[in-house]
Formats: sequence, C-alpha cells, structure tokens
Amino acid sequence: MTKGFLTVAQNGTHDYVRLAYALALSLKLSQSKHSDLSVIVNEGDKIPKKYLHAFDKIIYVDKVEDQWKIQNKWQYYWVSPYDETICLDADILFFYDISHWWDYLGIYNDIDFTTTTMNYRNQTITSNYYRKTFVENGLPNLYTALFYFKKSKEIEIYFKLVKLIFQNWKDFYTSCLQNPPSRLSGDVVYALAAKIMFPRRWENHLRLTHMRGRLQDATMVGDWNKYLPTFFTKVDKNIGLKVGNYDQRYPFHYIKKNFLTDEVIELYENTIRLL
Repeated sequence: MTKGFLTVAQNGTHDYVRLAYALALSLKLSQSKHSDLSVIVNEGDKIPKKYLHAFDKIIYVDKVEDQWKIQNKWQYYWVSPYDETICLDADILFFYDISHWWDYLGIYNDIDFTTTTMNYRNQTITSNYYRKTFVENGLPNLYTALFYFKKSKEIEIYFKLVKLIFQNWKDFYTSCLQNPPSRLSGDVVYALAAKIMFPRRWENHLRLTHMRGRLQDATMVGDWNKYLPTFFTKVDKNIGLKVGNYDQRYPFHYIKKNFLTDEVIELYENTIRLL
C-alpha cells in the first residue's frame, strides 16, 4: 500500500506553490517513514526548477478563477497517486514526526478528519467563533486542512457526493442549511457530505495547530504573528518552532501567508543541504 501526502497549490492571490514547497521540505526533515508530497497545480503553470526535487508528483488540473481556489478540492480521490493519502492545506509546516499516525489510520475507518484543533499553547481549542454554521446545523466538526482517506468503493462514493455538492453548492446550502455561508467552504461541503453518508462519531488522534487569531485569544484580530513572538530552532537534523515560547508539537496551520518569509525558506533549504 503506497502512502503519501497531497496538497492543492493553485496560484492566484498568493503563491501557493511556494507554500507547498516549504511544506514539502518540512515533511522531508521531520518524517521518519512517509514524507512524499504530491502537489496539485494549475494546468500550464511552470514550477520553479529548484522546487522540483521537493515534490513526489506534480498533478495538473484546470485553473479556477475564484479567489480562494478551492473548487478543485473534490478531486483528491481521483488525482492522488497513493492508496492511502493525508490531504493538507499548503500553508502548514511540520516540526514533529507523525509517522505513528499511519499505524492507526485505516484500521477502523477508510476516512478520518481532524476534529480536534490546538492553539499555540498546545491547548485544545473550544471556541466556535468560526464554526457557527457547524453548530447551528449539527454538522460534524471536520477540518479539511488535514484529513486522511484510503481508496475503497465506499470512499469513492463519498467523494462523488462531495463533488456533487461542490458543483451545486448554492442549491445544497439553501436546501440543507440554516443561515448558510455566503461563499463556498470546503469544510462545510465535506462535513455536509459526511453527515449525509456516515452516521458515526469522528473523534480520532489527528491533531492540528490552527492559528486563526481569535482561536488564540478572543481579542486577537489581524495577523497573529504581529502579536506573538516566533523563532525557529535547530533540533538535531530537524527544524523546530516556538511561538510565544511554546514549542509547536503538531502540524502548524499558520494561515497568514506573510509568516513564510524568504528567510524561513532559506533556513529549510540550508538544513536540507546539510543532510
């Protein structure tokens, strides 16, 4: 069974291929078993030559014009080159080895989502500030920024439902949700499909540090990295990160793209060269 990571990096307002490149380097440094990352990009995009070594496979799909570039997120099942896949948002970095997760994934369920998120203090987030649609409609609290699936007939059917909702999201939102969001949300689509198809509990061992400002502090707005001091550390052959003097233990969903400076990328590149 082949196993690997997959991310969407369709450029638009932000250079998501650059973010995916940093993600790939962080996986190569931190993971002891499976570290391959395949990347989904716009058809016709040219990938910088220095990025090529970091990606396992480059997968081209039709370009979308929406600002948030999520319309192709239903395609994971069909484009993934792996039997078992962990899908990631591109704006994530890994500082610890999560290889043991693969030992548990797929044993009981062919698909699992992150349902527990952490703040920078490594505390479980309890705020529903950004999840009002989920609470009001009884949707499972799923995060597509990090989720797992294993290819099977049942999961193919699930992704077909996800595709149907993505392509008709306004109709599904109107008919299935109270006070629906005004724009397409991958989390809402996947959660709605999961509610329809899987009458199950979703608690599992997947974890993600989610750096939206108000999840760290109710008064924090704007760029969290303007409020919180951060510094990178060298840990053996790996790179670590401290935020507000807290060591970051989980996949780090930094959200704010200006966090990933050229200096950070250079740190990763130089560390990789020394291996």
